Amino acid sequence: MALALLLFISWQFIYFYLISPSTSLDSTISMNLAYSANEILHWFGHNSIVDIQLLQEEGREVEYIILRIKDSYLPGVRIGDACNGLNLFGLFLVVLIAFPVKENKLKNYHKLWFIPLGILLIHTVNVIRVAILTVIATYNYEALNFNHDVTFKLVTYTFIFLLWYIWMNRFAGFKIKKRLE
Repeated sequence: MALALLLFISWQFIYFYLISPSTSLDSTISMNLAYSANEILHWFGHNSIVDIQLLQEEGREVEYIILRIKDSYLPGVRIGDACNGLNLFGLFLVVLIAFPVKENKLKNYHKLWFIPLGILLIHTVNVIRVAILTVIATYNYEALNFNHDVTFKLVTYTFIFLLWYIWMNRFAGFKIKKRLE
């Protein structure tokens, strides 16, 4: 538990003081997220577009990535750093690194493929989330905030918990026993 807490605090420090202010990683992930969600929308017949807008905010220029349906008068969805999933990748990574492996220590090698696969799957869920939120923003804008703040946080965190559950049961040597009634 102490290792997980230490890793989480370290991740937060690295993200907020090193990665976020001095790299383009957030922007790169947000762009990938927007263009991937745009492709999904095209597959389902939506005429969507990714807009990049530069706006002045608190004396500095801020880039906004917006995914929207072309002919809609509604603004679409803005993909910000907080929504691109990078912080979730870190949380997922921290728990898997800190989680002990029972029995055979060679089971740690599973982390080498499970972590990148988990991050890719979390990103995929996020791409689908952004595509669906874009449709919601177009056809029922009033429902956007609820779905963004409640529905999809529940879906995303449930998915991450499912990945952790799979890790614990399949690869870390912990079996969650079902109670016999």
